[in-house]
Amino acid sequence: MHTRRGFCTILSLVLALSVAGIAQTKKYDIKSGIVTFETTTLLGKMKITSKEIVYFDDYGMKECKESFDGDKLKESLFSDGTTRYLLVHAKKEAYERGPASRGTELKFDWNEVSKNTNKDYKVARLPAVTIAGKLCESFAIDTKQGKNTFAGYKYITFLTRVENKQMTVESRAMKIEENAAVPAAKFAVPAGYARKKM
Repeated sequence: MHTRRGFCTILSLVLALSVAGIAQTKKYDIKSGIVTFETTTLLGKMKITSKEIVYFDDYGMKECKESFDGDKLKESLFSDGTTRYLLVHAKKEAYERGPASRGTELKFDWNEVSKNTNKDYKVARLPAVTIAGKLCESFAIDTKQGKNTFAGYKYITFLTRVENKQMTVESRAMKIEENAAVPAAKFAVPAGYARKKM
């Protein structure tokens, strides 16, 4: 979906701070968890809603985001701690997407953003908000393209909202299961999937 790709591109550009190549052993303040997200895209009068579930272990160094089409699992993007893979379930294909030292999801870190954001961006800390029953820190980044709002809990991003003239895309955590038992299979290529380079 073009709007979803555009959303991801904007987020990547906004938070491409100075984190590339930073070796970490701990991304989140929680050992493991399962977070369910709802993403809403408003494009003119059209509204599209989708669901994602993020699983993580080893404090976020292993991570898997499952994307759904309705209730049907469509794709899984995961990191096994060293390499990222994209699983396309309908085709039973696994695409290797290169090294991964920070899982698959954006880390929520006000200190990183406030120190490293491009001078052309306006960054502001916002009041704390409650999302999925957790009190979250929040900040906004204004760019020439639009306004971007983020909120997080224990370094986990709970909210991303991108607003511009063309569309508004919001991904919001609906539920979190802290220190959940996450199956190791979430971070491995399933048997029978064809491996390909991306």
